[in-house]
Amino acid sequence: MAALAAAVVALTVIAITRDGGDEHVTLVCEPGTPGCELRQEVHWHADFALFIRGERYDFDDDRFFTGDGDEHGENVHLHRPYANVVHVHREGTTWREFLASLGFTLDGECLTPPEGEPLCASETERLSYILNGVRVDALAFQDITDIDRALISFGGESADELWGQYGQVTDEACILSLLCVERVPEGGIPDEGCAGGGTCS
Repeated sequence: MAALAAAVVALTVIAITRDGGDEHVTLVCEPGTPGCELRQEVHWHADFALFIRGERYDFDDDRFFTGDGDEHGENVHLHRPYANVVHVHREGTTWREFLASLGFTLDGECLTPPEGEPLCASETERLSYILNGVRVDALAFQDITDIDRALISFGGESADELWGQYGQVTDEACILSLLCVERVPEGGIPDEGCAGGGTCS
């Protein structure tokens, strides 16, 4: 935390001392100024799946995809045809930020989908998470990193059932990040504006 605080101070205010005098010039790092961003540009991809009461939520819907200048989130979004692969463009992007870009709210013990019904932990149901093969207590503020695989599940599933759901999380992020080139489909990756480190159109 101390290192992060020092970095914030260093990036926010830069003091320059001029030789031969006592004059100090203070430059304030304004948001959006190149070199001043605490969240640097990246181009990462991560696989995910959301299950609600045993049913996989279908993200293959126009309302969730970014394209043709319609970006749901500047830092994170989905592109056709990969409905289960997150595209991340700023480090420090969390799963909560990603879900919010699609109209979901992930807060404490509750998940609220765009349809509006809050799904909150009770005696019989709970939110469960598996990230990269490890059960975790929370995911909302976890940063998304390259080729992560994440399961978000709400319901009363047993541990075995949760692992069965995790087994359905795709592993296509490495294709878009060009880390498993042997799996790139013949003819290449469909043009979605971001593959291989490019910028989204």
